[in-house]
Amino acid sequence: MKTRDYASVLFTPDQISQQTAASLRERMENKGLGVTIGLPGLDKKFLPMLPGELCSIIGRPGNGKSGFMVRWARYRSDWLKENDKTGKRVVVYITLEQSIEELNAFNIAADQHLSITNMARGEITEAEWGKCLDSAVNRILLPLWNIGYSSMTASKQIRLDVDALRGAVSLIREEHGKTIDCIFVDYLQRIPYAGAEKTNGISDNLDALKNMALHEARCPMIVGVQARREVDGYADHMPDMDDGQWTSNIEQSSDKIICLMRPAKYWPEGTIINEFESLKGMKATKNLLAMYIAKQKMGASNFPYAAFFDPEYNK
Repeated sequence: MKTRDYASVLFTPDQISQQTAASLRERMENKGLGVTIGLPGLDKKFLPMLPGELCSIIGRPGNGKSGFMVRWARYRSDWLKENDKTGKRVVVYITLEQSIEELNAFNIAADQHLSITNMARGEITEAEWGKCLDSAVNRILLPLWNIGYSSMTASKQIRLDVDALRGAVSLIREEHGKTIDCIFVDYLQRIPYAGAEKTNGISDNLDALKNMALHEARCPMIVGVQARREVDGYADHMPDMDDGQWTSNIEQSSDKIICLMRPAKYWPEGTIINEFESLKGMKATKNLLAMYIAKQKMGASNFPYAAFFDPEYNK
């Protein structure tokens, strides 16, 4: 039986004092390393994410969870490309929702302003194909790594459970020598779980992701969470922090919670919105994305934010 190192999790008052001072000093000297969203108006209130923190992005299907996280991951990768002088920090995007090829198509669409709809149909002109190749070259230099399934890989891939995610993250750190800046997981309910009880399995997976952020990867973790169906019946259609499908652990384990809703999913195009306080007087369009910051430790919460979102170009 392997002897456990109990001393590794025990801290004396002296150690606590010294390590807290060191942590605060590190934050002072590395202000730019906190992970921001890249939306200036929102970042004034949304505190930069720090190592070990978990942020849940809650939304119903089609309400922008994946698009929001893909854009955030791309923004952070671009920031690292410009500001990380060592070239060792990387963003990790874990996709269980789509193949890595489909995921990267969103980045090409954003980089080259190509329609993701046309790309999905294969309706790409020769000129647009040239832009795709240019984007592929630029993508090599982007510090954005993927964990997921490939539609172009002939060999059999392992099951993407929490153990597989943990192992792949370890490979990035230990074999490739990279420091993980932040991790995105798209999305929680798609991760396989042990046992037959769904609620407990999903809750256990969230705990495992939080522990990975705190102990193994030591970085911020952003997790997409499917909202339960009842949200569609709300007057304003905006989920809250207790609306995670099949789990109530979201509100306990998350340090930050962002809820998303696209008004065009619920109101006809051009409708003047009156049901949602922060959007009163605004028109429901395909480009309007409503957010609600439901939780934020050590910062303001319970406030709304509206952004322009173009799903076709992931902008």
